[in-house]
Amino acid sequence: MTLRFPAVLFDLDGTIVDSARELIASVLHALAQVDDREPPDKDTILMEVGKPLEVILRELGYPHSPEDVRRFTETYRAHFAAHCAEEAGVFPYLTEVLDALREAGAKLAVVTTKHQEQAELTVAQLGIADRFDYVRGWLEGRKHKPDPEPFLEAAARLGVEPREALVVGDTEQDILAAQAGGMTSVAVTWGFRPLLMLKALRPDFIISRPTDLLPIVVTAAGA
Repeated sequence: MTLRFPAVLFDLDGTIVDSARELIASVLHALAQVDDREPPDKDTILMEVGKPLEVILRELGYPHSPEDVRRFTETYRAHFAAHCAEEAGVFPYLTEVLDALREAGAKLAVVTTKHQEQAELTVAQLGIADRFDYVRGWLEGRKHKPDPEPFLEAAARLGVEPREALVVGDTEQDILAAQAGGMTSVAVTWGFRPLLMLKALRPDFIISRPTDLLPIVVTAAGA
């Protein structure tokens, strides 16, 4: 077997982790601490998932002063951390795909807008931390998706050039960042965005099953 891409950079929520219910519940819980208005419906919230928390608050039309953002983010993170391990889980066959990629020699990383400590806690709680060589979450004062910087940093940490890295994600944040960083992009259909929206982004690949990733990354001997 040979590797087309020696490094694979994964988004977390909606790509590896089936956490839609927990994310929506955490956003609703945190919004109630900022303003007591009628909350947005779940579909509206789901379309915001994957963006930085302060962006979610602003785009949902809520007050977003520094104090509002602080209260929202702290409440959201505490609520999600308390419920993720109990209710969220890795998508079916994803763990096996991660293992197959590692066995083939690929280096793996997580790149997420989730706070750094929470990102590391999430992969640990789900029992997949040892599959990844690097986890890059939200860091104060740093750029985040859709800026390519976190993906470029992850590629550098894994010792590969941008063109050697494959970005796998379920939202526009991932695909736009990959394109801006000169990386190959894979959009997954089991996450938080509808297929038509993903197609409009023109990723290099669109896959509907985790196992579809393997032939993109790994080439059989003699192929």
